[in-house]
Amino acid sequence: MTTEANTTGPQDARPPAWSSRRPTQAAAAYVLCYLLIAAGGGLLAAAIPSLAAKVVIVIAAATGALVLSLLLVLSICRLPMRARAEVVSVLAMMVVFCLTRPVIFAILGKLVGRPAAGARLAELFSVLPGQELLGNAALIAWAAFVGKLVSRVIREGKLFLPVAVVAAIVDIITVLRGPVAAVTETAPEVARAFSASAPIAPPPDVAAPILAAVGIGDFLFLAVFLAAALRHSMAAVKTMWAVFAVMLVAPIAFYIWPQSYGMPGLPFLAVAVVWANWRHLTFTSDEKRALAFAGALVAAIALVAWRLLRR
Repeated sequence: MTTEANTTGPQDARPPAWSSRRPTQAAAAYVLCYLLIAAGGGLLAAAIPSLAAKVVIVIAAATGALVLSLLLVLSICRLPMRARAEVVSVLAMMVVFCLTRPVIFAILGKLVGRPAAGARLAELFSVLPGQELLGNAALIAWAAFVGKLVSRVIREGKLFLPVAVVAAIVDIITVLRGPVAAVTETAPEVARAFSASAPIAPPPDVAAPILAAVGIGDFLFLAVFLAAALRHSMAAVKTMWAVFAVMLVAPIAFYIWPQSYGMPGLPFLAVAVVWANWRHLTFTSDEKRALAFAGALVAAIALVAWRLLRR
């Protein structure tokens, strides 16, 4: 009698985590915990007179909220959905986002030449205490569903590298010289509306090392990479924690960053994504030559665009 050797390692035999088996429940739990940490941290910071204790609470709440927001994106990316369901989810979450962040109606009213009507709608839907936090959660979820849908264009895991590089270059140009810079300077309320702000503001005149806001584009591209990593059996969880580590140290750049209107976040995200999935990024000789040519072309186009936008 012969027996077959058991080739399943201990990691393969381990049952999947609860968040992997029940992504819908996990996403709901992360949103609830996000709101509880933000609200509870705010109340605690307001009740404690010590400035040092307030700073500690702000940093702890911001870190916890950041972890939960990344876990929320990962859980949404794990939802088994067809493309049609993803489109419906994108539209539904867009409506939820507008309702929970009603300043969007005021912005739209100005764009269509009806500022008074937009202001009335914004006031009508501003009914809940802590609605800013609900808007944060809705923005993150909306961005995650959009990114999950967009990720379908990544047909192979090795495309992570060119997509990450191009996204980083475009983000640098748009944030520093392009439309994002223009919007941030001329209409800061629009930039705030499409960003998830820190759940608790630091005390006045205190520079706490936290991200004051994360734009919708950062969550969207994170979802693109996480959904693609899950689809192509890459390191999705490692990618999420690598992004978290990068976001923890990213605030240091604000202390040396010469610009006052924002800093591109996708270059940090791209570094984390490529590092976490480096062993999956294998290319043939022909593909390496094609990537080198494409990289030179993208760099030339980026240089031209940068010079044109500086005028």
